[in-house]
Amino acid sequence: MGTLLELGNCTLDVLRELVNRPAGQSLIPTTPTTGTYNLDVLEGVLTARRNLEAILVYGVTQLVMWLSKPEFDVPSAEADAEEPQAMEIQRTEVSKERRAARPSMTMAERLRRGMTGEMASDLQSLLNKAKPIIAKSDTVLGKAGVDLTQVLLNFLHERIITPS
Repeated sequence: MGTLLELGNCTLDVLRELVNRPAGQSLIPTTPTTGTYNLDVLEGVLTARRNLEAILVYGVTQLVMWLSKPEFDVPSAEADAEEPQAMEIQRTEVSKERRAARPSMTMAERLRRGMTGEMASDLQSLLNKAKPIIAKSDTVLGKAGVDLTQVLLNFLHERIITPS
């Protein structure tokens, strides 16, 4: 998740720089050789915006999926090939292991809650920073697009920050 947030912030910085330039300005110096392709600000804005939107969608959905993943307690032994007496001893050992594992599950749950709050606030911050830059990119692109940031902020609030 941290890598996605960093990638999102870096892409946001690139987009912020691009939207402050004239749309037709070339991003690379033109050369007199034939067949060179001039990458301009408009194409850069479009690419950076698509990349940022993909990162934001992926980040929000990954956080939601991570939080909805149930914890499984899977016993490690195979009991079908053993004798009945050995199976009874193994059941007792497995039940002891489960009882001993519960405190660590509580610790895992506490860690999960702490990380959830931190990651959700970082993701919310990135979405809030991206909102005006994406709106400004609409003016560079010359057309109004769908504001994914508001959709993702609403989803984040409904599913993570204030779940019912």
